Amino acid sequence: MTEEAMSSRDTILDKLRRNRIPREDDYELPPVKVLGDLDKSIERFEKSLQLMGGEVLPQKAGQTIEDVVRARFPNTTSICSAVPEVEGTLKITDLKTHEQSNEVDVMVVRSPFGIAEMGSIFLSEVELFDHLADVHLAQHLVVLLSREELTANMHTAYQERSEFKTAFYGVLMSGPSATADIQGVLIRGAQGVRTLSLIWTS
Repeated sequence: MTEEAMSSRDTILDKLRRNRIPREDDYELPPVKVLGDLDKSIERFEKSLQLMGGEVLPQKAGQTIEDVVRARFPNTTSICSAVPEVEGTLKITDLKTHEQSNEVDVMVVRSPFGIAEMGSIFLSEVELFDHLADVHLAQHLVVLLSREELTANMHTAYQERSEFKTAFYGVLMSGPSATADIQGVLIRGAQGVRTLSLIWTS
């Protein structure tokens, strides 16, 4: 990319940042009808998560969350944590470059809510401390989620969850990265995290 092109790009991005609407001035989102199955049970969430290639990690009596993570990935040398329950080998706020993030084996984060219909978890810049790309560059993702923070489907998530109204950035993840574009063969971990594991926190 030429210096002139970089300058134009930076100018455009700078204008977007300066003209971004502050959170407190956001417009009200339009109402939507709530459709579909309203079942927000743990069983439905877990079944959907596993269907999408994710897994639920059991926590045995006496085990800490860090014990569960290290038992699932016994040979890892790099655990990056965005949660106080896991010390890991470094904190997400210690990451300064994407090259550093690319060396992370396991990333541990907390999701504010999950969607039972799809087994999806939500993440925003709040949970990731503005390290938006780093969660996708790690090899494996471990998500902490409260059983009390499930919603039934996308319609109920839109209506019930304030994160959709307050986050500048949000992503819903349903299991690990996957693609089936080549001859209809499903390949997991092709473009993002290779595994997505979930630990219930309450």
